[in-house]
Amino acid sequence: MKVKELYYRFWERGVANLPEVSVLAVGDIMLSRGVGEKIAEHGPSYPFAQVRSLITQEGLVFGNLEGPISSCGTPSPFTQSSFRANPLAADGLAITCFKILSLANNHIYDYGREAIEETLKLLKERNIHTIGMGRSVEDAREPVIISTKEIRFAFLAYTSAYNATDPKHEYVAPPINLRWIKDDIRKAKSKADVCIVSLHFGYENVEYPPPECRLQARQIIEYGADLVLGHHPHVIQGMEFYKRGFAAYSLGNFVFDNLTERRRESIILRATFDREGIKAVYLLPIWINDEYQPQIASEEMALKIVTRLKELSQYFQDGSSDKRFWEAAGSVFLADQKAGLIRSISRNGLRAIFMRLSHIRLFHLRLLGAALSHRIRRFIKRCRC
Repeated sequence: MKVKELYYRFWERGVANLPEVSVLAVGDIMLSRGVGEKIAEHGPSYPFAQVRSLITQEGLVFGNLEGPISSCGTPSPFTQSSFRANPLAADGLAITCFKILSLANNHIYDYGREAIEETLKLLKERNIHTIGMGRSVEDAREPVIISTKEIRFAFLAYTSAYNATDPKHEYVAPPINLRWIKDDIRKAKSKADVCIVSLHFGYENVEYPPPECRLQARQIIEYGADLVLGHHPHVIQGMEFYKRGFAAYSLGNFVFDNLTERRRESIILRATFDREGIKAVYLLPIWINDEYQPQIASEEMALKIVTRLKELSQYFQDGSSDKRFWEAAGSVFLADQKAGLIRSISRNGLRAIFMRLSHIRLFHLRLLGAALSHRIRRFIKRCRC
């Protein structure tokens, strides 16, 4: 069977009249912890072994690198998880033909400046482009332009999720600032035919994007982005075609450990473009196995994943997505805060309480309110029964 026959057609705008180029996009790539142990045992290409032959047959391959690749640095304090992959892991990315990686995420700072510097060096030596990281915000906002024979692509990356940043601000990941992004897209489109924007946003383990994230993605498409790719929730979320662009709110995981059933389900997204913009989106459902490797999902599992994606996407159309987000995120928030506080106290003592309180924002209070409201409604319903 040909590779393209494995993909499900998710959306198509029409027949292209110009030469087409495909871009493959995958979810979060974490090469540390349990995945790192597999790399040490089996070699750097092991995490990608089940899908490498599929990926290497395509054109531009993009992903989000969740954490540094380095032997340097010390873990940042007061973070629940600190990721750092062995430098050997960079070879696996190169062998699998990754062309461009976003570093704009909440784990790239996990081991500080030295680890970031080594990550950039290792990837550059392997001809892998990086976006969303620089010595200044202006530097980090610069697009990477990749020219194929038919189309010039511009890639940009931003994040709304942060951990402990470099205290000297020697490296920066740009925040999701719509005014900046509008200007960046305008400049990028003056140099390229197509603009792809990576956003590290949303809420972990929730299948619905926050209302703010949907507004941001749509606004970015209005500014001229052809494709918006979301990462961070670690589960797949719905997708939508909006005006002349397409938004995939979360691609889930690609290579990861600490897996639940939902966190195992993912996709490889193949978007086709011509010089006029995005033409079609195809999905290859994948399943992360017990070796932390993405593999092609069985026919039954693939149908389940695609059906679920269509259902999640339909919620955008019927207007229920926002309500579903607050209910789901409120429950996850309470569970995460309880577990995170216990881990933080065991590691950092009572100081952890004050550190966590200092990171509370209005958004978190809204989640708490949604969770309490949902529990009260459930309690009242039980009492009436």
